[in-house]
This record gives sequence, structure tokens and C-alpha cells, in this order.
Amino acid sequence: MSAISKYWNELTTGVDCSTLSHPGKTCSDHIRYQLRATVWGNMQFFIPVSILRLFLLAYTRKAVSWEIVRQTIFEFSSMVANGWIVSNSWSAGFCAIYHTFGRLIDNYSISLPSLAGTLVMFWMPSYVQTSHCRAIFNVFIECWIKSREHPVIEYARESRVIGTVTFMLISALIGHYSMRAKAVEFWFFAPLKKDLNLPGHSTQTNKVCYHRESCRTYILDGMKTCFTFGMILELARKLLASAPKIRQNPATLLRALSRMRFKFVAFLTLYNGLFRLVNCLLAHHRRKVSAYDSTLAGLISGLSYSLSPNFNVFNLAVAAMVQNAWNYVSEKYSRLELVKQLNRLSFSSITWIILMNYNMYSRAYYPYAMSKYALKFTDLCSSAQARTASECLAKLFLSTS
Repeated sequence: MSAISKYWNELTTGVDCSTLSHPGKTCSDHIRYQLRATVWGNMQFFIPVSILRLFLLAYTRKAVSWEIVRQTIFEFSSMVANGWIVSNSWSAGFCAIYHTFGRLIDNYSISLPSLAGTLVMFWMPSYVQTSHCRAIFNVFIECWIKSREHPVIEYARESRVIGTVTFMLISALIGHYSMRAKAVEFWFFAPLKKDLNLPGHSTQTNKVCYHRESCRTYILDGMKTCFTFGMILELARKLLASAPKIRQNPATLLRALSRMRFKFVAFLTLYNGLFRLVNCLLAHHRRKVSAYDSTLAGLISGLSYSLSPNFNVFNLAVAAMVQNAWNYVSEKYSRLELVKQLNRLSFSSITWIILMNYNMYSRAYYPYAMSKYALKFTDLCSSAQARTASECLAKLFLSTS
């Protein structure tokens, strides 16, 4: 499919926007249809996401309140509105580019039509900005790795050993920077930065670890939390995958639940448990806590990645490592004018804008390299517009090759 971009001018000579975007419809009919259809398409995708968000907020705050429900509804509405605007920006922009220039311009006709819509992210709630940024960043990394044809990259992406070692190094960096930065991105472990023991308490005499409870309780509590979180993530993933088909066949959900990735849940549980265990062992060994304990604990706990190697976890780790590293740098060099200016920008929104347009490019040229989640997100939120355009482009390529 990458060959399409190399021979774009030859392929699209005499081809109009309807051939690739809306066969059998006029531009105005197509856009009117998309304006209606993408409302339900976005709601279908974001309802399960919002239900998961509601559960996580209630779990984190240990309560269910009207404030949590109201926050979830507001974020859900924002996500639906954002997806609706981006999708229809692409539909209208694709036709507008053709009618303005009288032709389809290289791959820019594919990647740039949604640009105007993506700018709306600057006005979205902070949760929508950060969650969408992480999601699109993960899509980008996975698609880039899968679409590279270099022999070294091809070998590395198929090797469990290389994947595990790389994840261990990334995990070590997460532990390193999260221990040293005040603002910490969410990750599956969190190093303790201060001693939580009550001073002078009789039961805490000679206690070297920072946690208040016993080491055994501390480790098991972390494993229980990650087990619960992993199960919720898997349930949400299956719900997202089966949601469009449940109305036609309710048994689809039961079949999806029977194929849950329990190895993934085991990875998260062991990952957090190893991190806490290594921290406790190191503290007891030297009789004091060191800032480097989290780095070594992150490295060793990364071994558990071999239980369930997958792009989602790997991509999340890269995103968490980059964000924590930036938090550390921005805090350490906060007085530099360059850092001050950069911190005023919404990096999440800028990342989303750039990579969302790359996502449209990838949907057309590298659909085989995109994750199922990315394909579902793009196609469902665009009411199959992205899939239609990708298929029409592929047919055009096959008919002329």
C-alpha cells in the first residue's frame, strides 16, 4: 500500500473526490449524511469508554457521587463532539480540496482535510486532551513499527527477547524519572517518595521501608489493585470490541468475554508486585531507601512483560516514559525561558493534531499496520467513511497496477 503515495499523480489523474470518498453520491448529499450518521457512530464508540471512566473515578475516589456522574457526562459529550467535528472536517475538507484545486493533491488530500477539526482539541477538557493524546500516540508508535520494512526492525518486532529487554529499559526509566519528578504520569507502579511511617510509633521502630503497613501487605495490596485494574481494562476492551454487534446478537458479548487475555492481567499483577518486592528487598538490604531503588525495581519488574508482550502496553510505556522525563526536565530547569514558553503550550493538543492527521494517512496507506483498536476508532467515529475511502483507494491502485 505504501506504493500508492509514490505513484499518486499517475493513479489519481482524472479521479474526482466522489470516486475515492463517496461513490454514487454528490458531495452535498454525502456531507449531509455524514453529519447525521457520525453522531451515533461516535456515541457507540465513546459510551463504553465513558462507562469505564465512571468506574475508574468511583474506584479512585472510593465513592459514587453526582459530581462524578456529571463530570463523566460532560467528558462524554466533549469526546463525542470532538470526534464528530474531526470526522466531518475530513469529509468536507476532502471534497473542498478537490473542488478548490480541481484535482487531488498527492497524499495531502488524505492527511490534511481533518486539520481544521483537530484544532478543536485546544478547547476540550484536560482529561479528553490527555487521554486522546495517549491513544493517538500509541496508534502512531504501533503503526510506525509495523509498517517499517527495514530488516533490523522486522526482526526486533518479532523477537520476544528484544521486546522484553527494551520494555525493561523503558520501565527502568519510568521508575527513574517518576521518583524524581513532582508531577507523575499514571503508570502501573508508583514509587514512594517520602516516609509515610508515623514518627515515634512503637510498631514502626527500625522500619526502613517508606510504606506504613507490613511489606507483605504492601506488596499484596499493589498486586490486588493491578489485578482489579487489569480485569476492568479487559472487560472494557471486550465491551468496545463487541458493542456494535450486541444488538444483533447478544451472545457476541459472552463469546468475547470467554477470550479475555488473562495473561495480560497476570502481567500487570506480577509487574506491580515485583516492583514493590524489589524496592522492599533493596531497602532492607542496605537498611535505608535510595532514589535508585525505583530504577532497578523498574528494570527487574519489566521481566514480567514476557508473559504478555503486546503493542498496547509497550506503547503506553513509551508514552509514560517520555511524559515523566519531560516533567523531570521542566521541573529541574523551570527557570529557563524556553522551558517556560514550552510549558504554556498544550502538548497534548499539539500531539493530537499532528498525529490524528497522520492517522488518516495511515488508514489509507497502512491499514494492515494499524491496531484493531485504531481501525475501530477511525471507522466507527467516521461512520465507515474512513473504511470506504481506504477501500476505494485500494481498488483504484489494484485496477491500475
